[in-house]
Amino acid sequence: MKRKPPRGTLMRYEDRIVEVLGEARGQRIMIRSIHADGTERLTAVKLTNLRPLDDQLF
Repeated sequence: MKRKPPRGTLMRYEDRIVEVLGEARGQRIMIRSIHADGTERLTAVKLTNLRPLDDQLF
């Protein structure tokens, strides 16, 4: 991925679908995700670890 995704974009991070919240330090992006236990977490991840969504969500 060459460009940083805009705020609100849905992307894939590991096995989760996440929402992009904005830029963090360096090449990191702040994301919001819901984990299996139902808790919402805000995390800074490297831009290279985010992938676009496939054609099908589920």
